[in-house]
Amino acid sequence: TEKCGFGLIAEEEIKKGEFVIEYVGEVIDDRTCEERLWKMKRQRYTNFYLCEVSSNMVIDATNKGNKSRFINHSCEPNTE
Repeated sequence: TEKCGFGLIAEEEIKKGEFVIEYVGEVIDDRTCEERLWKMKRQRYTNFYLCEVSSNMVIDATNKGNKSRFINHSCEPNTE
């Protein structure tokens, strides 16, 4: 979309509890994440493919990833 960049849409019904997709990317720590985020902001990137897994673990799917990086946040989610 114009507001959020790329998005991912399911082509078939997803049953409750069903595995959807693995989030794939490079596992990095918080410090590396902060450095990359500031670098991307300075270069005026508008879409970030970062998923926080724990307090010091982030998956960066910016350069290495799959379709899962295009899943967007929703105020009314239908998956977890």
